Amino acid sequence: MSMRRLLGPLVIVLTLAVAGFSQPLIERARAAVLPTGNAAQPYTSSALGIDSAAVTPEQAKGVGPVDQSAPLDFSTQPKSVPHTYVPGQLYNVQVWKQYSYGQLVGQMANFTTQLGVQCSYCHNVANFAYDTPTKKVARAMIIMEQNVNTQFIDGVKKQYPNYAVAGAVGCETCHHGQAKIDVKYNVVPVQYLDYRYKTTKQAGYALNSMYSAAKSLGVNCLFCHNTADFISLQYYPTNQIAHKMWQMVDTINHQYLQASVKAVTCYTCHQGAKWPSALVTGGNDMTPVEAVAAHPEVHTNPGGHLDAGVH
Repeated sequence: MSMRRLLGPLVIVLTLAVAGFSQPLIERARAAVLPTGNAAQPYTSSALGIDSAAVTPEQAKGVGPVDQSAPLDFSTQPKSVPHTYVPGQLYNVQVWKQYSYGQLVGQMANFTTQLGVQCSYCHNVANFAYDTPTKKVARAMIIMEQNVNTQFIDGVKKQYPNYAVAGAVGCETCHHGQAKIDVKYNVVPVQYLDYRYKTTKQAGYALNSMYSAAKSLGVNCLFCHNTADFISLQYYPTNQIAHKMWQMVDTINHQYLQASVKAVTCYTCHQGAKWPSALVTGGNDMTPVEAVAAHPEVHTNPGGHLDAGVH
């Protein structure tokens, strides 16, 4: 009887000891695979396929509104930036090359609404073609949302059409009329969620992440899980979509955002709703659209619809 009483505490002690020993190894492996950014390193727009100069984190901290009295230094500018700006003509367009002047101005008008700013926040209004640090960051964000839609959102729509929501991720999806956004709930890198054999510390991270996801979407565990088996019964479409969204959040935070920028979380887009409340027409069109689920009923009881053959 005494041995049985000692067995439980002994197992707990051994588990914690193994967790403490293995955690530093896992942390080093994670650091090697998932760089978290370095404030000393410049953020290069060329990494996103843009031919423009680097924006350092120090510059990014002070982005917008642009100092309209600052002298223009054309030695740092692309050749497509004219010394004398003529309104009504397009110069230095690196991303939305398919747009006419009128169409481009329309998209810029969407920016002012979705970020709650005026043109002078990103541009030197004496020369709209001139690349300011704020404009460079905005351009990089356009590339980011295009890539996010292509890499994650479009795939979910194709794979899970009954669970898909009309629209795409755009500036308004994260910003909601504010130039700078803040972190509402904590989020954990996706490696902690996808790694099956977790230490006690990782299990705590995962639990914290699940809480933040539930609060961010206004749901409980049953929305994504079969609570009879959280690990092996991960077959719900909502569960599989959630894993893709975790990967999306992790990609945004570690591949696109600078080290000086606070992280994006589930709440950034969802704002307490099952699907984002603010979406746009497409990855290259910032026109707002209403976020409407193709089949809202499956979001009420996702598991129940599996039995009916809805996938």
